[in-house]
Amino acid sequence: MAGMAAEKAGGMAARWGRRLLAFAAAVLVTLAAMSLAHSLMVQAALADLDVALPLPVRLSGIARDLLGLAPTLAPVIAGALLVAFAVAAVLRRRVGKLLSALAYPLAGWAATTAFLLGLRLAFGFSALAGARTVPGFLLMSLGGFVGGFVFAWLVGRRLPPSVA
Repeated sequence: MAGMAAEKAGGMAARWGRRLLAFAAAVLVTLAAMSLAHSLMVQAALADLDVALPLPVRLSGIARDLLGLAPTLAPVIAGALLVAFAVAAVLRRRVGKLLSALAYPLAGWAATTAFLLGLRLAFGFSALAGARTVPGFLLMSLGGFVGGFVFAWLVGRRLPPSVA
């Protein structure tokens, strides 16, 4: 009896540990995708103004944007995805199979969309230059969809028999 209870507790701990790692991966992927979209949209706007952007400058800009955005954007993304994924976990049990499979990606998209809209409403413009155009807004919000997909994929993978 005690052995079964310990086994069950170990399996539960493994599942929650896996969810936590999947969540961290989703936050990082969402951050990277949103930062990349931001960088590319800003670089496109500069190119439209005939600013020369050689490849090393472009790559350096992408890296600098990621490092510059991470300290403030990562915690906001984490909070938004935490709420969105909690809602998705409840709703996915009540919807059909197709929507259930898309629950976390759609939740991630909704979270990043709400965040970007919130910025626009709070400041009267988008504080993230990459999201000031419709294509930029859509690309940045899709970062949450990708992060939600990563979360769903990592959580949905089967655990090895030694851990399950």
